[in-house]
Formats: sequence, C-alpha cells, structure tokens
Amino acid sequence: FILSSKYSITTMATPGHTPGCVTFVVKDRATGEAVKAFTGDTLFVGGCGRPDLVGSIIEGMTPEVLATSMYDSLYNKVAKLSPKCQVLPAHGPGSPCGKGISADLSSTIGTELATNPAFQFKTLEEFIEWDTTGLDTAPQYFGNAVLTNMEGASDTATEVNQIEMLAIEDFKAKMADKENVYVLDTRSAAEFAKGHIKGAINIAMGSSGGVKLAYEDGNASIWIGELIPPKKCILLVADPAQEQESIERLARIGYASQICGMLKFGMKAWKDYGEEVDSFEKVVLKNAAHVEELQSTDHVIVDVRTAGEYECIVRGHLKGAVNYPLNHLEEHLSELDKSKTYVLYCLGGFRSAIGVSLFRKYGLKAIDIKGGYDHGVLPVAREATTAHPDAAVAV
Repeated sequence: FILSSKYSITTMATPGHTPGCVTFVVKDRATGEAVKAFTGDTLFVGGCGRPDLVGSIIEGMTPEVLATSMYDSLYNKVAKLSPKCQVLPAHGPGSPCGKGISADLSSTIGTELATNPAFQFKTLEEFIEWDTTGLDTAPQYFGNAVLTNMEGASDTATEVNQIEMLAIEDFKAKMADKENVYVLDTRSAAEFAKGHIKGAINIAMGSSGGVKLAYEDGNASIWIGELIPPKKCILLVADPAQEQESIERLARIGYASQICGMLKFGMKAWKDYGEEVDSFEKVVLKNAAHVEELQSTDHVIVDVRTAGEYECIVRGHLKGAVNYPLNHLEEHLSELDKSKTYVLYCLGGFRSAIGVSLFRKYGLKAIDIKGGYDHGVLPVAREATTAHPDAAVAV
C-alpha cells in the first residue's frame, strides 16, 4: 500500500504470540529498505510475545507450537529487516504479553539483534525452552479477549456512546447486587483517598492516557482485566475529564459490554447529595524508626509487589513485611485479622493504591505508603529494609 511519494507499507505475517500476529513494515520506495516496523506483539524492546495465551481457546496451539512460529518470525523475517529500521512495538514495560520488556518505547532492529535475549539463541530448541518458561500467570481476561476477537469485536465509538450516565439513585440500585457488581473508580489514587464510594476498587487511568506511563502510573486496563472477572457488571466512577477514556480503556480489553453505567457528574455529585463517603490518609514515612513504630502498634506491613521483586537481593523489601502479590491478594483477605491496620506498598504507589481499595472493600483497615518503595521507603528508611547498601534510589 502506497503511503506517499516516498513511503509504502506492507504486511508481514509474524505468528508466535497468536497465529494471526502481523508486523507492518514501512519502506522507502526509492531504496526498498525498511525504515519502520510496527511489530505488534511479536517483537518488544528487550523481549518478544509470550506463546501461551491462546492454547486453551484454539485447539493445537500449544506454547511449544507457537514458540516454534515465533522463532521463525523473529529469526527468518524480522531479523532480515535493515539494522537501522526503527522498532515500534504494541506494548511497553508492565505488559503481561511478554517478559523482560524494556522501559524504552522504541528501538532499532540492530540494537535488538545485539541486546534482546530473544535473538541470542543458536537453536530452535534453546529458544523454545526460554520462550515457554518463567512466564507470569496470564490475566484472567485474556481468554475472553481472544474469543471476542475471533467473533469480531464491536466498534469502540459505538460502545462508548451506549454507556448510560446514571443518576445517584439508579447507581445505588445497581450497586445492590454485591455478588455481581464492581464499583470501579478510575480517578487518581490521591483523589480516591480523599473520598470514594465505600467498597469501590481504585484503578487509576493515570495522567498520560496510557501512552507513556508516569512513575506513579500503571497499566490500568491490564489490572482491570486481572482483578474484575469477565461478564461481571462494572459501575464506573471517573474524573469528568476522563469519562470517555475510562470507557475506551475497558473497551480495549473487551469489557465495554460489562459497563452497566457511569455515575453522572462523578464523586462531586455523590458528596453533594450527602451519600456515604470513605476516605483515608497515606503514610509518609519519616525514617526507619517510624517503620518500627508502626510494626509495634498493630500495623502489618504488606508488600504487594511480585515475589521476584520482594525476594530481589539488591533492592530488597521492608523487614517484617509479608508478601501478597496484587494479582493474588484477594486469596488472603478473608483470612486476615480485622483488628489490625494494614500498611501496603509497591514500587511506585500504583499497585498499593489498588491493594488498599481491595482491603477496604473487604472491611479491613488499610492505608499505603506515599511514594512507594523507591520514593517513599528507600530514601528515608533504608535501614529498615533488606536492600543492598549500594542499591540505587530511583529518581
């Protein structure tokens, strides 16, 4: 397809993550050289697409079969592009679609050939072993997303326009079905802490539209799909400036049909109407002694990072903290002592904010550490952690 007098674009089949993955290659028409490759879920900066997400949906598509396809796509197709060709993948850091994804949002073919672990194998067998091991648990929405794509997803614009704006009484009536309804508050963690609907889950959209994450942001869509099961009703509470974006981000993971409505005029209307509001203050750590004080006064410190982050011998964790990774947090909540106050932290504050909302949804007293481990713990209370003395503090 001709883009302009100078450039054309072609489609290159690059199965591996799924059987239908493609890479769009922009070429210079004068030289025929590839200048940009939109590699989708095939090649990431620092990694490649995982091969284990569609096996339960498509018969015969085992991780080993798809890893074989991925090897062919990478080594016999993508690697043949010009070393100067810019790599523009579909996902960045934090995506569960691959492992080891770099914080860099773009790269070049030459750089990836030299540094990406996926390109460092001499045999297919070695690649398959690497590509099929060490994978995190796939978010629960993946199977539903694959089926939706196979059936044909609805038009996003249409889905956005179909969402009903609910008056407070109508919103409350839908909330009554506690077994099947999730109140999802997509405002910032700071605004959520100041006041929110009791029982709401806080998964913030972030300040940059999900294009490039700020330090305190996270991947909202993925965590929504991880923590809210497919087919459950979702009642949205959003910042008025992010109402459409909130719907669109759910639509991208196939969840638009689950949105049963959005609170009209947001939390301001809820507060003005005199409805019950829950709130809490985040902990600002002062020093290591402050940590010890908390632990000696019926406070339990909870690390909601992954087990790998918690066990890292370089960055470490707060001494005495228990590790309940966020994606498995609800497995523990019904067993916890309601007389305690739980103090949560993660790396930057995004996951701990979600965790606090889950704790409070279950009737537990919970707060989190402002700034997370990197900004709120290590700079002021390193002595209270297992971090190596030379571990760098994020800036």
